[in-house]
Amino acid sequence: MVWLKRVVVLILFCAVLTWLWLWSKLHTQEHQYAQLSTSQMATAKAYLEGKLTPALPDWQWNTFYPEEGVNLRTGTVINPNARGLVVVVPGFTGTIEMVMREINQFYEAGFSVAAIEYRGQGASWRPLAHPEKGYVEDYAVLAQDIAKYADSILEDEQPLFFYSISKGAHITLRMAMLDRVSVAAYSLIVPMVKINTGEFSYSLTKSIANVFTTLGLGAMYAPGQTAWPGPNYKFGEATGCNANPELAQSQGALFAVREELRTSGTTMRWLKEAIDSTQLIVDAPLNEQIDSPVLMFTAGIDELVDTSAAQNLCATLNQCELIHKPDSRHCITREDMTVYDGMIQDSIRHFNTALNGVN
Repeated sequence: MVWLKRVVVLILFCAVLTWLWLWSKLHTQEHQYAQLSTSQMATAKAYLEGKLTPALPDWQWNTFYPEEGVNLRTGTVINPNARGLVVVVPGFTGTIEMVMREINQFYEAGFSVAAIEYRGQGASWRPLAHPEKGYVEDYAVLAQDIAKYADSILEDEQPLFFYSISKGAHITLRMAMLDRVSVAAYSLIVPMVKINTGEFSYSLTKSIANVFTTLGLGAMYAPGQTAWPGPNYKFGEATGCNANPELAQSQGALFAVREELRTSGTTMRWLKEAIDSTQLIVDAPLNEQIDSPVLMFTAGIDELVDTSAAQNLCATLNQCELIHKPDSRHCITREDMTVYDGMIQDSIRHFNTALNGVN
């Protein structure tokens, strides 16, 4: 028994030392952007050529401050004959440059358009000293930021629409729960209603994320996540998120030439907050909180979000049209542009239908 007690004490002592080492490393590490070689940079620039839609001539970059010291990059293009305002909310790691294709098409369809990069990505405020880590302090705060932003740009009597992608769609759903913003219609692209942990146990993922965050190690990368650019930095190869090798690395190429926009893998805190927040969405009576029409797109080969959870949510809403793309993956917005342009046009049709109902 004496030896057993000594072994237990030794194990506990080692565990405490390990925790102190990890905690100290997380809170004292200095950040440096990964430097690419000349040939890597040239390859990235060549791959990126022609893949980003140019901004409209009247596009204006702006900064929104939801609170003191927190700057969020935004932008607007005002249509002089606007029939409504569309707010575009990108997905995780997304930037406004990456959603210019839909911004331009919404404008051409007769809408004013605004876009926002929420906390933790794009050129917006980053919560960690290591700015590239995917980190969320609280999805409720992100939802409040989006609501405040919509309030700040919306003109009286102007119909408001949301076009939101993946994590951005989740934040938009959380915003709807605040019951602060009147939205005429929503278009949600592969919404993060529940994350997909694949073959790894969902409940175990949740427990691990909770434990590490509780221990003050929430800034650690989640299992399998690494700093940008990661070990497989190659161009012209299909990925689990994008089956099109000609477009699969367009975001990586943008991050290569614009280091300040980089967002890398998710952290334990990101994972914990995402699981907790998605559970709120699943449990909430959203059919009572969302009385506006919803158009939802889901992908058949989605390794990042749970497609069935999104479809089940759509089925519970009073007005939800589901369009399923069985051959698409999660990066549906940069995989097949023919499919994606069709989704944008479907969204315009959806907004126009809602607008006619408003009028």
